[in-house]
Amino acid sequence: MESVFHINRGKTADWISYKSHDDALQRITNNEVFLHLEKRQERIDGLKTKSDWISYRDSIKKLLIAPLSKFEKTPLNPQVTGTIERDDFKVENILFESHPGFYVTASLFLPNHRQDPAPALIYTSGHTDLGFRSEGYQHVILNLVSKGFIVLAYDPIGQGERLQYLNAKTSKSKIGGPTQEHSYAGAQTLLWGTSLSDYFIWDGIRAVDYLYTRPEVDISRIGITGRSGGGTQTAMIAACDERIYAAAPEAFITNYKRLLQSIGIQDA
Repeated sequence: MESVFHINRGKTADWISYKSHDDALQRITNNEVFLHLEKRQERIDGLKTKSDWISYRDSIKKLLIAPLSKFEKTPLNPQVTGTIERDDFKVENILFESHPGFYVTASLFLPNHRQDPAPALIYTSGHTDLGFRSEGYQHVILNLVSKGFIVLAYDPIGQGERLQYLNAKTSKSKIGGPTQEHSYAGAQTLLWGTSLSDYFIWDGIRAVDYLYTRPEVDISRIGITGRSGGGTQTAMIAACDERIYAAAPEAFITNYKRLLQSIGIQDA
């Protein structure tokens, strides 16, 4: 006797597994991604020698850097918009253009007691409306400054003073917090055949360019660090710019498959 509760129109003895149609697109996309991740793992398992790893690394780097070829290194046009003096350090508020007319807001923290030239760190912020001005990020920045590092902290797209969808009356975002700012812009870039990540990476590369203009900085000792979304930026920027000597991503790295199996992609 055939049963409608069996798959293939009741012609097998296998029970139907319930599937929610609400998440069908995510489920289909995830299954496609899992196949590619399995192929990737097979390739990694086959890497046995140092030359194997170097060849693999270089091939991945080409993929990461390729989308950046659409950008051009135009004049930074840097400006110092203000200065804050403290007992042990000075802060210069900075503006520079990562693209023509596309402004990056930043602060350069200069310890009073430092080497000449001194090592410098780029600080990339995670998801907070305040950007690098939040208490937690300031704690890290000032700790580094106290150790003699010059720190360049800048606002990511959609955070701090770089809201892309500004409500002029409230001075807040029209669409929500940093994740909404990123995802709204991310959907637009995907329709154009690119990724918002390209713009995040390019901001970091141009931040390195800015440090190269500062005589206080030892350009052979430039590092980068950041937390959460800042950790993501740290990993991607360092992978694409060999001028960065050391990278320390914090509180972001996870297994991509497990991320998709849990709450999924969180930000464009």
